[in-house]
Amino acid sequence: MQEQLLLQLVNLVQNLAEDMQWMKQEIQTMKQEIQTMKQEIQAMKQEINELKEKVNKQEEDIRWLKEQMKENTAMIKAVRDNQLEQRSIQDAMQHEIAHIREEMATKGDIAYIHERLDYQLSRIARAEEEIHMLKKAN
Repeated sequence: MQEQLLLQLVNLVQNLAEDMQWMKQEIQTMKQEIQTMKQEIQAMKQEINELKEKVNKQEEDIRWLKEQMKENTAMIKAVRDNQLEQRSIQDAMQHEIAHIREEMATKGDIAYIHERLDYQLSRIARAEEEIHMLKKAN
């Protein structure tokens, strides 16, 4: 019976040794997995830092674009205001030109005036001739 007990004890020790060996292997595997996870975490930290840098650059670019857009908007408003002013001036000039055209003599008017002037000049010339003849006769 002691032999049996001893045999069982030896078996138990062997089982414990095997279990210990298995646990050592498991612990070694876990250590390797933890090391791999640490490396992956380090790589992720690096990627996160790179992403942060990219985001910061994009935020800076957006700030610059916003400033540029403000300047462009101000210039567009100035151009639009100037355009409205020019249109107003142009409308006033068109109105003034239309008014001047209404008051201007046409070619027909000028021809008629020349006709009347020629007629009046010929009448004056006849009147002067008659006056001259009358003076001569007296």
